[in-house]
Amino acid sequence: MTIPFLLEAAQMNPNPKSMLIVLGIPLVALTAGVLFLGGSTATIFSVPVLFVFVFALFPITSALMAIAWRLYDRDADYEEDSATAPSEATK
Repeated sequence: MTIPFLLEAAQMNPNPKSMLIVLGIPLVALTAGVLFLGGSTATIFSVPVLFVFVFALFPITSALMAIAWRLYDRDADYEEDSATAPSEATK
């Protein structure tokens, strides 16, 4: 039994620079934020500053994904899966 999404992932080879931006920067930011803000008692609108920082990383990570795609992966030529490609009869 094969799992289709695993086959699709196996055919894609993203740029290593793109993966560094998308995975490396958020990982370092999260680790550094927890280390530096973990013992803080500061709050922003009664929410601990560490929680605010972690939730701020969600849109930051999304922005990094968009930047990495725009810089490195936009013009990549990935193979289309025959199951998802439009057939010649429908063109």
